[in-house]
Amino acid sequence: MFKKIINSFMNAFRGLRLAYKHDQSFRMEMWASPIIPIFGYFFWPLENYEILFLALSLALIFITELINTAFERALERIHPERHELIRISKDITASAVLIAVIFAGCVFFAIAYRHFFAYLPNSFML
Repeated sequence: MFKKIINSFMNAFRGLRLAYKHDQSFRMEMWASPIIPIFGYFFWPLENYEILFLALSLALIFITELINTAFERALERIHPERHELIRISKDITASAVLIAVIFAGCVFFAIAYRHFFAYLPNSFML
């Protein structure tokens, strides 16, 4: 049983490595994602819940990107030639990543808004 758990973790880490190696979008997100928390850490003292929301929103981006990549690779293997239904399926899974990125942007701007307007008079706060 313990060996099965170890193998599952090894497969998962191999999947991360393969996604990083073969998917440019995943690499870009991996390198760009630390910018927001680092920026927030150095320019504003972030609360624990703000760090948690940032981390969860970034995790959501990674999860949806991995699912999108796996889905696209499987579809390319099953049906390598161009087909309208395959294109639609790929676009739909890509839209899941877009929604995750929009959510992360909303979290970032909500946190930035709170910190930016903390230095202005209370009449500017919503």
